[in-house]
Amino acid sequence: MKKISVIVNCHNGEKYIRKCISSILNQIYQNYEIIFFDNFSSDNSKKILKSFKDERIKYFYSDTKFPLYKARNEAIKKSTGALIAFLDVDDWWENSFLSSKKFFFEDSKYDYFYSNTLMYHEKSNKFKKYKNFDLPDGRIYHFLAKDYFIIISGLIIKREILEKEKYFNENYNIIGDYDLMMRVSKYTNAKGFDQPLINYRVHEKNFSKINNKMHFEEYKDWFNRQNQNNDINFNHNKSYFLLKLEKLEIIYFLYSNKSLKLFFKIIKFPNFLIRIKFLLAFFLPLKLINYFRK
Repeated sequence: MKKISVIVNCHNGEKYIRKCISSILNQIYQNYEIIFFDNFSSDNSKKILKSFKDERIKYFYSDTKFPLYKARNEAIKKSTGALIAFLDVDDWWENSFLSSKKFFFEDSKYDYFYSNTLMYHEKSNKFKKYKNFDLPDGRIYHFLAKDYFIIISGLIIKREILEKEKYFNENYNIIGDYDLMMRVSKYTNAKGFDQPLINYRVHEKNFSKINNKMHFEEYKDWFNRQNQNNDINFNHNKSYFLLKLEKLEIIYFLYSNKSLKLFFKIIKFPNFLIRIKFLLAFFLPLKLINYFRK
C-alpha cells in the first residue's frame, strides 16, 4: 500500500481541529502520515492537536504567517508519502474516503484522484451534494474549463506531479489549487469518484467569500497569463473562462460599487438563472446578497 501524506493547513482553527483530525485517524486505510502545518496560530490549535497521541501526526509551526499557498508548499516539502492528499482544517472525511480508492493507487495510468463532495452549510446545518453528474476520468481540462469541480479536500495527487509543476503558485491566495489543476489536467490522467465521502464546510469565514476583490483580481491575472501564452487548450475554451471572469467581476462590484454600469452588465450576462440571481442581489441590501450566491 502506498503511503499517503495528508496535508492539513491551519491558522486559528481550534473550532474545527478535533473533527478534522479524528476523521483522518478513523480512516480504514491506515498507511499515512498527517502533516499539520500551523500557520502562526494564536489560539489553542497546538494544544488541541497535541492532545492526539499518534506517531503519524507531525506538527510544524511557522513563526510568521505565510500566504496560504506558500504554507501548502512548505507542508508538502516536509512530507514523505508517494501520494499527497489535502484536508483543510474546517473540512472532514468519511472513514472510507481513502480506502475507497486504494485499488487505483497502484494503477500507473492515473496521476491524481478527486471526489464528489457534500457541501455542509454550517449556518443551516444542511448537507447538499456538490455535483449531480458522473465525474470524468482521464485528461479533464476541457471539463474543468466549463465547470471546475475539484475540491482540494478531496484531491490526492502523485508527489512527482507536484514536484514537476514546482508545487502551487505562491502568488495566489485563492485560486492556487485551480491554477495547479488546470496546469496538471492538460497532460495527466484523473480518476474521479462520484460517491461524496468529503464534507466541505461552508461558513461565513470561507476566505474566498470575504475576499471578492482578491478572487476577481487573481483570476483576471490568471486569465491574462494564459492569453499571453497563447495556450491551445486555453484558446479552445476561452469563452468559458471569459464567462467566469465576468461572473467574478459582477460579484466583486455587487459588494463594492452598485452602479448603472453594473446593472447593464448584469442584464447582458448570458446565463439566465445566474442573471436573475444577480438582479435580485443588485436590488437587495448587502447583507442578503450571500443568500443568492451560487
